[in-house]
Amino acid sequence: MKVISLNVLVVMTILAIGLPVMIDHPTMLGSLAAACTTLSFLPQVLHTIRTKDTAGISLAMYVLFVFGILCWLIYGLISHDLPLMLGNGITLVLSSIVLLMKLKSKSDENTAI
Repeated sequence: MKVISLNVLVVMTILAIGLPVMIDHPTMLGSLAAACTTLSFLPQVLHTIRTKDTAGISLAMYVLFVFGILCWLIYGLISHDLPLMLGNGITLVLSSIVLLMKLKSKSDENTAI
C-alpha cells in the first residue's frame, strides 16, 4: 500500500477548507488559479533553459499561446483585474522565453542547412 506524502495531504486539506472560502471571494480564487497556471510553466522554462532542447516543442502552439496570453494580459489591464494582470504578465514572460528559444533553434537549424 502506497502512503500519501505529507505534502499531498497538506495540499488536499488546504483545498478542502480553502476552496469553499475562495468561491465566496472571486479575487482569491482568481489569484490561486493565476498562481497555479503561471507556476505550471516554470518547469518547462527551466528545463528548456538548462537543456537548450526545443525539438519537442510546437512552434505553432507557442506562437498562438503567447498571443493568447498577451490578449488575456491586455484584457486584465483594461478590466483592472489584478489576478489576470499578474498571472498573465508572468506567464507571458515565461512562455516568451521558451518561444524565443524555439525561434532561435529554428533559425540555427535553417542556418546549418
